[in-house]
Parts: sequence; structure tokens; C-alpha cells
Amino acid sequence: MLNSNTAALCRIVHPEAQKALIDWFTLLSERNEREEGKRINGRAWRAELKRMEPPYGVMMCEGYDALRQALLKHMLLQPLGEMALALFVSVAVHIKSNKDKPSFAAQLGEKLNGSTSCVSGLRFERLLKAYDPETFCQLLIQAVKIRGKDGVNILSLADSIFLWMEEWQRREQHEPEPRNPFERNRIRWANEYLSTSHK
Repeated sequence: MLNSNTAALCRIVHPEAQKALIDWFTLLSERNEREEGKRINGRAWRAELKRMEPPYGVMMCEGYDALRQALLKHMLLQPLGEMALALFVSVAVHIKSNKDKPSFAAQLGEKLNGSTSCVSGLRFERLLKAYDPETFCQLLIQAVKIRGKDGVNILSLADSIFLWMEEWQRREQHEPEPRNPFERNRIRWANEYLSTSHK
């Protein structure tokens, strides 16, 4: 039977990996934290990461490496996973707060100010059609900036980026898409977006 729960995480499933992502994001708002006896200025990390060329410039930064090291304790990161992580970090530094419900794509369809979706149908369609990681990253940054103070579901966003990167690699290598349509990021996102935009 097909699992049609499109909001469920499918790539970042280890609870400790999820905690590491949330802890890292929280750290970006702190100025004077201590971790393993070392002083950390998360705000300086955020500022440095924002200055880097997205998405891969962040891979040279301490803030990226701190998250990478934390995740490596709980999940395997192949080079593709590290690229996905770079996309996530490039986008996450523009997010104001973590809002864990609903899923990221559903949040884009939420009607925050009246009768129109947070992200318009046209803008959402552009996001679904993004063909390369650089364009996808730029469109995601625009989307999270539109969400602004309303926040973003960090775990759902990260999970979706990892899934999107796998699909991108399959396209680049001319491999077929998964047979289960609910394992495809476009279908998952469209389902979630429509669940809130048509309410």
C-alpha cells in the first residue's frame, strides 16, 4: 500500500538528527553560547553565512561545518547530502523562526493576510519547476523571506531539500523517477500547498 502522508518526513528521520537541526537553527540567534567548552557566537555564524554566495559558498563556513559534524553523528552524508545541507543552510539563515506545523509546502499555501496564499500559485509553480540547485535555492530564499515573522517548518524544509537533491541527481543521470508518486517532491509539495491554499 502506498504511504500518501505527504507531510511525513522521509529523509531526516533519526530523532537526534532532527534535534541537531533544530538546535543549530536556535543557535543562530544566540550571541554567547557554550558547546563542548567552546564559545559560540551564532549571530556571527548567521552573518557570515548570509554573506556567502548561495548555495555552495556556505560550505567554507564554520556554521555549516558545525551542523555537518552534528548530523554526521546520526546520519550518513554522501557528497549529495552535503550539497543538500549547503542548500538548507543557505536558506535557513534567512528564516526568522521555526514553526513546526504544518509542513513547509503547506505553510506556503497558508492564507496569512486575508484570502490569498502566502506564496502565490505562480511563484509556487516556479519553485516546483526549478531545474538546478542554484535556482531552487534562490526561489526558496524568496519564499522564506515572504513568510517572514510567521516562521518556517525547519525540519520539513530540510527534508524536502534532501529529497529534491536526490531527484535532481536522478534527472542529471537520466534515471527514472520513483514508482510511488508520493515519494516525489513535486507531488508531495503540491498536495501540501493545495491542502491549505484551497481552504
